[in-house]
Amino acid sequence: MSSPVEQIKSRLSAADLIQSYVKLQKSGANFKAVCPFHSEKTPSFYVSPARDIWHCFGCGRGGDIFGFVMEIEGVEFPEALKILAQRAGVELKREDPKFRNERLKLLEILEAASEFYIQELKNNPSALLYLKKRGLLPKTVSSFKIGFASVPSTGRWQNLYNFLKSRNYADWEIEKTGLIVKDEKNNRYYDRFRNRIMFPLFDSSGRIMGFSGRIFGKEDETTGGKYINTPQTILYDKSRILYGFDKAKNEIRKKDFCILVEGQMDVLMSHQAGYENTAAISGTALTLPQLGLLKRLTNNIIVAFDKDSAGVEAAKKGIDIALNQGFDIKVLTVSSGKDPADLIKENPDQWKKSLDQSVHLIEFYLNTLADSHSDPIILKRRASEKVLPYISLIQNEMEKAHWVSETAKKLKIKEEPVWEELKKAKSPLAQEKSMPCLPAGRPFSPTIKTRRRLLEERIIGLSFWKKTAEFLSGETENLLSEENQSLWQRFKKDLKAGFLTEEEKKMCERLAFEAELYYDQMDLDKEIKLIASELKKEKIKKELENLALRIQELESKGENKEEIEKHLKEFQTISKEL
Repeated sequence: MSSPVEQIKSRLSAADLIQSYVKLQKSGANFKAVCPFHSEKTPSFYVSPARDIWHCFGCGRGGDIFGFVMEIEGVEFPEALKILAQRAGVELKREDPKFRNERLKLLEILEAASEFYIQELKNNPSALLYLKKRGLLPKTVSSFKIGFASVPSTGRWQNLYNFLKSRNYADWEIEKTGLIVKDEKNNRYYDRFRNRIMFPLFDSSGRIMGFSGRIFGKEDETTGGKYINTPQTILYDKSRILYGFDKAKNEIRKKDFCILVEGQMDVLMSHQAGYENTAAISGTALTLPQLGLLKRLTNNIIVAFDKDSAGVEAAKKGIDIALNQGFDIKVLTVSSGKDPADLIKENPDQWKKSLDQSVHLIEFYLNTLADSHSDPIILKRRASEKVLPYISLIQNEMEKAHWVSETAKKLKIKEEPVWEELKKAKSPLAQEKSMPCLPAGRPFSPTIKTRRRLLEERIIGLSFWKKTAEFLSGETENLLSEENQSLWQRFKKDLKAGFLTEEEKKMCERLAFEAELYYDQMDLDKEIKLIASELKKEKIKKELENLALRIQELESKGENKEEIEKHLKEFQTISKEL
């Protein structure tokens, strides 16, 4: 029977998996994209369907589907295995100790808590009726795993705690998920969430990282505020979560834009109305990690907020960073007094109309200022303060020129003074202007390669790509370094790489992919001769370097003049070969 890894690879292709995270473009027999792991404008990230691998020529990362998930989700192999097993429908043995660690245990507890909250909701007609009145259909409630944290009948606030303890989870494990709080005075634990509609907070792979609980009924000192979220844990970081993104990502990629709203109900109602490319920032400012999630799929965002002053201020949060990262931002305004969820419930067609009428961020700010200030002098001053700093963040110079022109028209002045003021405009970014838009990922240190190693890898890659030993024969073969000689000799025995280790096969597969992309349209005979010639030069340089060190060593001792002379002549002879 094949291993879980083999089963997963047989069911999931690299192209299909990566396309659910990153927007891929066809490039011959392969796909390319802007790398999700480092900031770049020109695509250097490639996926090979034939080899089922990926590689970035910019940052050097690459590998199979497991390596991709480990990088993009910032997890170790056991978690990557579990994520991919779920996607592929491959069952893993639950108690296999190889696949268990602390993070997996906490994920398991959160999943158990979700099951508990879902059952509690089913047992509470009032809470179900509330969700129905808000416009949610049963399938939406089920799809997003909405639940309920009931009020404990005993007054000890330990409903969930007792349930999880019955599943044999330890106090310290449950506490680490943020689901319970310790009462130091009485030395006992109690549930963090009580009498609340429970919204699980998923990561981009659909794993529960925490919960957001909305009060059901009146707020009081025993229950806390209207909304309570899981605190920061080793799993949950609010700056890295977009509510609904796990279900929205495919539609975001397909439609090439994301609708960003403020709350969970807005997301639920928008998805229910057919706009599944909707996600929520859930009360936080838009952050770099959140933008990193979106950047993999689209450069287009529509932000939807109320048109009152609070909504306008909310729209500014993080927008400066998004503009600086090259996003095209539009603003959808909702009628005063209604949030998107209420509007969709009352009139779904109006929601579509509002989306169609969304305007660019700069136009939105200009219109808002014009509506607020009838005095033309104040309007110009406010435009200089509030609008020009955002125009300065736009990366595309032609687009920037367009908005300078539009600003001049709105202010009824010539473009020249707008350009002059733009030069003085202070960026609204509090941090460094050029900030990498990176997802949560694993620490990465690129390997620094010598020129000789790069040349050796190129010729080995060509040989592996074409499954031939002809490229490295005779004198050229002897130019390889000692570490690559061993690999090459074993490859020659079996051109299918039967004598190579799994790690060496992976390396050669990557080198073949690089060679295919780089040399596909070139004269291979000419390129092989060029690489061989450069390799010979690198070998000579290494010999000269060793000789120079030997001569220096002898001179420092002040002896063996004959040997020094011999090495100097040898140095001169070899130098002529360059």
